Amino acid sequence: MASDRASLPVPEFDLLPARCLPSRIQALDVQQVEQLIGYERNHAQRLEVLNVLEHRRVQLR
Repeated sequence: MASDRASLPVPEFDLLPARCLPSRIQALDVQQVEQLIGYERNHAQRLEVLNVLEHRRVQLR
């Protein structure tokens, strides 16, 4: 898990609350957002975080 975490485009992503994510993911491209979605689904599965990420993915498409 540490190696997965280290490769994420947002440092300490798994420690961030959903309310902090919009500003942290603003500059990411769709592939990076999808990487975070995959990581979140395979690990904590935080619904609020997934909602923020999915919303951003829709904005990028």
